[in-house]
Amino acid sequence: MTRVIVDRNAGFCAGVRRAIRGTIQILSQDASTQRRISAYGQLVHNREVTEELSARGLNNLKSPEDARPGDEVILRTHGISPWEEQLLRRQGAELRDFTCPRVKRVHQQIREMREGGYRIIIVGDPDHPEVRAHLAYGGDGAMVLAAAGDARRVPQGEKIAVFAQTTITPDFYHEVIAALQSRGLEPTVIDSLCPFVLKRQRWIVRHSKLADASVILGGKNSSNTRKLHGLAAENGPAFHLSTAGELDVEKILRYPVVALTAGASTSDQTIQDVVSRLLAAGAVIEHR
Repeated sequence: MTRVIVDRNAGFCAGVRRAIRGTIQILSQDASTQRRISAYGQLVHNREVTEELSARGLNNLKSPEDARPGDEVILRTHGISPWEEQLLRRQGAELRDFTCPRVKRVHQQIREMREGGYRIIIVGDPDHPEVRAHLAYGGDGAMVLAAAGDARRVPQGEKIAVFAQTTITPDFYHEVIAALQSRGLEPTVIDSLCPFVLKRQRWIVRHSKLADASVILGGKNSSNTRKLHGLAAENGPAFHLSTAGELDVEKILRYPVVALTAGASTSDQTIQDVVSRLLAAGAVIEHR
């Protein structure tokens, strides 16, 4: 009989929950109007959530130039650059800002350090929307380091302030910082890692070591979900599922103990659907 240990705190983080609830409220209130409601970019990195919001009437705005006067535009949790926000306003759109409050705080810190004469360094994925927004706030000379080896690109003799993409692992962040210090640089390091994400990472590191296999739920384009999967895979078989429909119950039940958690943009419903299918197949469920 398989025992499935479920992360009791898995699922939407506070920032994602705030964005989704707020968007649903806007869509419900404005359902009888002719106003177009759009998200600029993908509100959260979860296909099921995106499809549900689309079914409720949410459009997707791919470029600020596509906004029309009177449009209501919802800003994604990952944040956007200052010039994108300015262009949306010039287009005549009314903005509803659901940028994660923690990300907004990082933007403010980046601005303060830049104005203090620091070169801004962002550690993370250069293609991630959060990192692109951070980079824009960093101004001229701001750089993204995607690996410790990128530290060699940072010029000597300048004041540098280092920020992390909120969803990277502490080990990776510290590795890059150590690489900067090994070159004789003295970075001012800002703690911009998300506590919610860190808690999930610590949970899967611990429980994937106790389990025979791990199941990670969340969008394949979700950075924090991919990190959870990577951490779990270091300790044994790990399965990354976007939806409950991808669950191979028979395969999972081959393992005596399974650890199950989910990314910050994974809905409670998705988690419950997976747990229900495993329970119906005879698994014993334990929440920790």
